[in-house]
Amino acid sequence: MTERETKPMSSDQEDLFSKKDIDTTVKGLEKGTDTWVKQAAEQTQAVSGKTYVKLDCGVLTVNQLNYFLNSMPFELTFADDNNQFLYYNNMMPEEEMLASRRPSQVGNPMAYCHPERARKGAATVVNMLRTGKKKKFRLAVPGNGPDKCVLHDYIAMHDKDGRYRGVNEQIYDLMPDIKWYLKHTGQKLVDDPNTKADTVTGPSQHNNQANTKSDATSGPSQKE
Repeated sequence: MTERETKPMSSDQEDLFSKKDIDTTVKGLEKGTDTWVKQAAEQTQAVSGKTYVKLDCGVLTVNQLNYFLNSMPFELTFADDNNQFLYYNNMMPEEEMLASRRPSQVGNPMAYCHPERARKGAATVVNMLRTGKKKKFRLAVPGNGPDKCVLHDYIAMHDKDGRYRGVNEQIYDLMPDIKWYLKHTGQKLVDDPNTKADTVTGPSQHNNQANTKSDATSGPSQKE
């Protein structure tokens, strides 16, 4: 096993630039190139279309996997344990996304997916997931007004042996579900006089913030 797998890392050691390769890295490609997907698919002879893929609990074609993932009610992002952004579900146009992405960003190191001011916070979140301090980290995006409650959930992924394999990021607007619940139960939201409103992070919990700023991680959005 590598040192990364056996020795707990601090957030300062978290490599958001994906400088070292891991067992699943498509080697020999520039990670920051806009054509990474095309090059990686050609080099690995990746299957597509009607080709079947055996999963742990099913057999689907690549097309069916795309239908399934693109129908999810949230935006999905996959970043591996080398902090390389490898996938997002193509569920809507970039301009309609809560955290915009585009195909040319896939393959980028995570550092390129965040402005410089947010990289320290991003490294802190990833490191908490990598070292097991957190299994899931929630970040609310402020400034969306009363009609939106945009959340980013960062969930640690592991293989069958328990090894950390990266981050599953889920981005969604919780407000439609809140409104549905209130409508169907006849309830309403009211202020709690005993609780001070969390105006910075919205509905997220202070003890989950780990001293990160509200823009600490915004998913693979615009390059700096």
